[in-house]
Amino acid sequence: MNLGRSPSCQHLNLERLRSVSEPTTSSEYFARGLNSAQLGQPDSAARDFEEAAWLDPENATIQFNLGTAYLSMGFFEQAVISLDRALDLEPENSDALGNRAVARTALGQDELAEADITKAIELGAPPDGIHAVVEYVKQRRRPQDVR
Repeated sequence: MNLGRSPSCQHLNLERLRSVSEPTTSSEYFARGLNSAQLGQPDSAARDFEEAAWLDPENATIQFNLGTAYLSMGFFEQAVISLDRALDLEPENSDALGNRAVARTALGQDELAEADITKAIELGAPPDGIHAVVEYVKQRRRPQDVR
């Protein structure tokens, strides 16, 4: 049903909507990335967090969320890189340490993961939660992933 609108009019309205909603600042990209992450779309979230990080590279929260999106997609090396950046900017971030421990575990870097786990717990991360996630990842990784 066309409702009396010509196809060219519909196209113009769609283009107007796109131009109004397209982010231009790091906070706008970050907000859209959070929305995508909450909708279970880590690939879209990562793209927006990448744009936000490009515009605001010294933002620990953006780097943390980018690392978390990569972790969700199974891009463990990229997750570690982004979480390293987040921790360079905010060394006491227990969530970043916990997520980096998970990524390192997936990569078979168990000693590095254990160091992250210890520090994360010292900073207040729940021991049961982090140990449960790490054990889950260990059970599912391939033998060739262990280094």
